Amino acid sequence: MSAAGPPATVRHRWGGQVLRVLDDAGPAAARQVQRGQALARRGAGEGLDLAAGRVRAAVAEDRVSPYQVEITWPVASDAVWARAVPELAASLRPTASLLDGQLTPALVASLETAGIELVPAFEELAPTCTCGEASTWCRHAVAVHTLASVQIDRAPTLLLTLRGRSREVLLAALRRSDASTSAPARTLDPSVGLTESRGDLDAIVLHPSEVDDPAALLRQLGPPPGVDDPEPIAALIERAAATAWRLAAGDGAEAADEEALLAELRAQRVATTASLAAALHRDEGVVAEALEALFARGEVLRTGSGERTRYRAASG
Repeated sequence: MSAAGPPATVRHRWGGQVLRVLDDAGPAAARQVQRGQALARRGAGEGLDLAAGRVRAAVAEDRVSPYQVEITWPVASDAVWARAVPELAASLRPTASLLDGQLTPALVASLETAGIELVPAFEELAPTCTCGEASTWCRHAVAVHTLASVQIDRAPTLLLTLRGRSREVLLAALRRSDASTSAPARTLDPSVGLTESRGDLDAIVLHPSEVDDPAALLRQLGPPPGVDDPEPIAALIERAAATAWRLAAGDGAEAADEEALLAELRAQRVATTASLAAALHRDEGVVAEALEALFARGEVLRTGSGERTRYRAASG
């Protein structure tokens, strides 16, 4: 990863935190910090590279040969990362944030529980430079650290790389963790069943199973953006799952007809048997029987009698 031109202003949380590490350099290093950040703004850095445990770059300063700088970062051990993976896998939010290239509070909390602080303390960083200055944090090291903070501002998951696991490697570990905790995959042998049935789909035996909590994923992810109360959405998911199960369990035609009837009823808001039958192109007697069944289950409300009977959906 190379820096091209002066760095952009650090605007975001992570780039700012990395840059503020230099605040602990103390008053004696204040001049070096100021000069180094000025070098970074002038675009003096070349060939910036962030990898596991280190940041490298060259800093050109009116010389034929640029100074070579390396800043060592502490890397979390394999054992610590092994503890972090199940922490991250316990919820879908960390994986979602990794896929999005972000470091969300949920992901950071999981890492901290495992013992991984993303931004190291000042004393944990160890810079070296070919300039030979007595000060450990020379202006060239400060410039490279500043450029690194800008790159982290643009791609926060580089902090994971510096700590020893790239975003891609961590996602792969999470996928393996998920696969190891799920039921073993069953291999489909195309030579069995399909060939024997000679294309007869009715001859294929299916074994569907009912889901205990269809809205579990919604509750695990939390409310969607802009939604304060996810329960109405959860109720819709549960109703859809119940309908799917009824279809799979053998009540297919009846369930599908009822769902179509309810959908049309919601669209009309208040309807009669005749208006529903006309919209659905079905016999009024069949519609009336379906409405009575829905009314008996409390899914439809009814007012009036005879030709003045009106129906509306109980919810939705």
